[in-house]
Amino acid sequence: MTAVVATLAGAWAMVVCVVASDAAARATRRRPTRRGPAPAAVPRSGTRRGTAGRSPAAALGGAVLRLAGRRDQAADDPARRRTGRAALAAGALLPLAPALAAVPLVLVLAGPPLAARRDAVRREAAVVDQLPDIVDLLALTATAGLPVPAALATIGDRPGGPLGAACARAGAVVRRGGTTADALAELAAAGPAVRPLVDALAQHVRYGTPLVPALDRVGIEARARRRRRAEEAARRLPVALLFPLVLTTFPAFVLLTVVPLLAGSFGSLSLTPV
Repeated sequence: MTAVVATLAGAWAMVVCVVASDAAARATRRRPTRRGPAPAAVPRSGTRRGTAGRSPAAALGGAVLRLAGRRDQAADDPARRRTGRAALAAGALLPLAPALAAVPLVLVLAGPPLAARRDAVRREAAVVDQLPDIVDLLALTATAGLPVPAALATIGDRPGGPLGAACARAGAVVRRGGTTADALAELAAAGPAVRPLVDALAQHVRYGTPLVPALDRVGIEARARRRRRAEEAARRLPVALLFPLVLTTFPAFVLLTVVPLLAGSFGSLSLTPV
């Protein structure tokens, strides 16, 4: 019991020191500068450049990020502070619950990659959803007789979303006097789902192939792909609804129906010996 109390006291003291050092560092950064000539800087021996004013949590977080191979995040001060606090929380949980000690670090280190992957998936889904509409707009402009650069400049950012932004960038390249290849490169940067459309436009510009039949084929494939993604999302919906059913509805059903019956049955039992 004494060891547990000492461990909790040490963890609490460590957390208090880290919070106080962070508050002091923020107060130092927000302190207004005095007017007049700045005093001469006094060199300090044994200090590294850029470490002055850094809190212990930020220094610990930077070391953890460098050990994890996150060189890009090791220079980010908020990421260092978050990682340092997670490392301190993991150290505080280690003597109390070793199985849960790695949870804070895992959440901090795996959170940004998972968020980036989720954003990429959402962006790709938005591009797949918008592609048939963009193809229809390009087919309409091609039927009207507009060349590819003029069609991209005309469409612009009217559709909105990531694919509309790519069309707007392509139109801006055309208006600045860029080549059609540069405009198509901006359109291809929207994702791999746009590659069939870019290939059809490039073949038309380079070899003079008919554009409207090629756009019709690309539109049919894009609509089929969008339909498949919608069907996949519909098939995943029952599985996604299973978690709230198990975590909320089923426990509420047990508490409202089974528990009162069991309580009434136990209350009606006679505990006196026969």
